[in-house]
Amino acid sequence: MTNLVFPLVSKILSLLVLVGAGVVLVKTKLLKKEDSVALSKISVFLLSPCVIVSSFSMKVDGKAGQSLLLCFFYAILANFLFLFLGTLLRKPLHLSPVEEMSMEYTNCGNFVLPIVASVLGEEYLLYVSAYITVYNLLVWTHGIHLFQGKAGQHKEEQCNENQSEKEQSRGGQKQNAFLKILFNPNILAILFGVFLFFTKVSLPAPISLAISDLGKMIGPISMLITGIILGSMSFKKIVSYRRIYMVTAFRLLFFPFIYLLLISVLSRIDGFLDNPVLFLVTFLSAMAPAAANVSQFAILYGKEEEYASCINIFTTLCTIISMPILVYLSGVILK
Repeated sequence: MTNLVFPLVSKILSLLVLVGAGVVLVKTKLLKKEDSVALSKISVFLLSPCVIVSSFSMKVDGKAGQSLLLCFFYAILANFLFLFLGTLLRKPLHLSPVEEMSMEYTNCGNFVLPIVASVLGEEYLLYVSAYITVYNLLVWTHGIHLFQGKAGQHKEEQCNENQSEKEQSRGGQKQNAFLKILFNPNILAILFGVFLFFTKVSLPAPISLAISDLGKMIGPISMLITGIILGSMSFKKIVSYRRIYMVTAFRLLFFPFIYLLLISVLSRIDGFLDNPVLFLVTFLSAMAPAAANVSQFAILYGKEEEYASCINIFTTLCTIISMPILVYLSGVILK
């Protein structure tokens, strides 16, 4: 896997060029920060579901099906390990919802899909869908609960309402949250994708091609959004957040390295790591920058919106260093 370091660096640099293009568009006043909102909605509610459906629509043989199940195991292991580590560090480090979620969840779709397609080949995109599926199920359940829980505590400190009113309000919030989760386009896309995968139903060619083409747009659009946001703020402001370095270190280095060590232990089991490249697909998702959804949740719940955007931008920029290092280490450790 060490021979993939240079192609990986090249692809990450190309994505950062797209970030630079977004910055230029803002600096030349062709776009404003507010324009990123519409692009974000397109990315989250249209492009991301298309990626999921397109991935599950691929025709696979029995061996590929077994490989996909193994990738699901890798993804479940990574995500729940990160949730455990985030929960463990919450009190000692006094993590806010933005910080904790940024450590636990990665930009596995927007950032990783174009990298995998370029470095490993489009046939491996199916296996990225395993991580994306687990991620979406958790981020739209645990992630929302994390923000709502903290928001509820904050409101309780600020307002002196009677207990019955609070319980009714919380009950309504839970019901609305459940409906939002159930009818979220990404969750619906997962359910539809699983249906297509197991029933082997093929979509009409024009629809299938349209979904595939839209899915391929997610990487460039996501990088442009990052560039637009970066261009509308001072870089000095981003690096002025003292805790951003801690969050970045945990997200890009500590968490994925612990995951790598865990996999190295499990690799002693016969057949667990027969295809290291297959694991690399999941590992790239596990070492990706902080999830873009954190910024969206921060805006939704009014919690540190600017800080969340700064973490997303800063971790994205830092992957040019962290990702090649971890890929190289994985090749050495998993020999």
